[in-house]
Amino acid sequence: MMTIGEPIEVRVKTLIYYKEKEIAIILLEELKGSWGLPILAKATEVTAIFLSLEGKKPPRPLSHDLIANILGGLKARALHVLIDILEDPICHGIIAVEVAGKELDFDARPSDAISLALRARVPIYVSPAVVNKGAVIFNRNDWTEGLEEKAKLQN
Repeated sequence: MMTIGEPIEVRVKTLIYYKEKEIAIILLEELKGSWGLPILAKATEVTAIFLSLEGKKPPRPLSHDLIANILGGLKARALHVLIDILEDPICHGIIAVEVAGKELDFDARPSDAISLALRARVPIYVSPAVVNKGAVIFNRNDWTEGLEEKAKLQN
């Protein structure tokens, strides 16, 4: 992996849409639920995540479905995804794939990496640098207020 420190496993807590601005926040949550990581994205970029969370399948494969199908056809498999910062405030997704016993990492938008992780049922990790840059603490009832402004990371 491409980070210093141990990556932290997270899950998708929710998606928050801002219809008037055509943006969405992908809210990742630490497994213990004490903090979250909001990532700002265009609303169109999170459609596949929404469908996966709802357990719905589109009539035709979306990009993450196609990638999962190609991996399966090649006898390869997704191992995990990592959300990492490479260019502040843009964070990047890294998809780790096993092919013929070797691990290969592929750069991706976080939304695409998360969509594939949900489809392939593999863990999602974030680097400590990402957590330090953008985490919000859930210990207060008002943590969602101003979440759009708190989202320091972009897809």
